[in-house]
Amino acid sequence: MDFHIVVLDEYLSQYPKIEWVDWKDHLSKKMMSQGDHWSKATLKGLNIWDCLEKNDINSSHLVAWKPTKDTLYQVSLPDQTRSKD
Repeated sequence: MDFHIVVLDEYLSQYPKIEWVDWKDHLSKKMMSQGDHWSKATLKGLNIWDCLEKNDINSSHLVAWKPTKDTLYQVSLPDQTRSKD
């Protein structure tokens, strides 16, 4: 499954092998703070936790995420044990 992963730009240097693009959604375009400094990558995983683990992404760096087929981004992660079932 493909996921869109959004992180703050200040963490991009920790993920040099991932191809990032500038990202803003309709809500972040209205924000004047960190919303101006977010980047998105499309990465694979069985679920969101698997995606983060396979790509060595620290979950505390995550701003938003969603399966690519979904419309809305999520800002919190599901329970890790339930997600791996």
